[in-house]
Amino acid sequence: MYLMIAGTMSNVGKSTIVMALCRYFTRKGLNVAPFKSQNMSRKFINIQNGKGKIAIAQYVQAIACEKEPTMEFNPILIVPKEGKTQVYFMGEFIDYLTSEHYMFDSKEKLFAQIRDILEKLSKNHDLVIIEGAGAFIEPNLKDSEIVNLRVAKSVGAQIILVSDISRGGAFAQVAGTIELMDNKEQKLLEGFVFTKFHGDKSLLKDAPQILAKRYSIEYLGTIPYFENKIPDEDLLTKKEGEIALDDKAQIIKEIDRITDFIIEHIDISKIERIISEGM
Repeated sequence: MYLMIAGTMSNVGKSTIVMALCRYFTRKGLNVAPFKSQNMSRKFINIQNGKGKIAIAQYVQAIACEKEPTMEFNPILIVPKEGKTQVYFMGEFIDYLTSEHYMFDSKEKLFAQIRDILEKLSKNHDLVIIEGAGAFIEPNLKDSEIVNLRVAKSVGAQIILVSDISRGGAFAQVAGTIELMDNKEQKLLEGFVFTKFHGDKSLLKDAPQILAKRYSIEYLGTIPYFENKIPDEDLLTKKEGEIALDDKAQIIKEIDRITDFIIEHIDISKIERIISEGM
């Protein structure tokens, strides 16, 4: 079973929701694996005795799943470095992001390998939770991206869309994303979540339910804004009280705290139904 957590834009909280769902379903007894085919991050962690590297987000998600981190969880790592952006596949440098060869040749070959990795993960796990990247759909990239809708379609993943309501325009972002999907693609979409909400949820009235009904999907909840102490892959500076990645006991404690908070504010029973129906 594949579940994809996609975003209407960057920094909506996809990584954190994937982490929380990984932890929740692992605690429920499922054998869960995280996956993000391609991640761009200035901060990564060396694994497997230095033979490979993955983004911090997938490293933390692996901990949430009580798994030893492997490169299969994040096969393509893109690292901005010294004015150039390096591309690694399964720990090996293969090209620069600006290279025409990567954009048109290597990328397609890697997509085939990504599908193979996903299939192997699925055979060895009850649930693979896939994280998308940036905006879920960009019309100009729809046929060439290898991390969002194209990945979901290739394995028939059920999709949950995440939108940051703190910035404004969240309803329009959800609606706009759906409108850019054709009818077959829309059938993969199960529902949406709002994140980083400030204030009184009653102010939303029944607008989320109306939007969900319009597209025959589920409104899965609104998560209030909260701080966390897990290192952020997009920030070069440390947070106040940030937990070191090698302090797994404290990382797990923080993962559990965040998971409990998120589960409190979403309709987890609907997500459980989505997963049980897909198995």
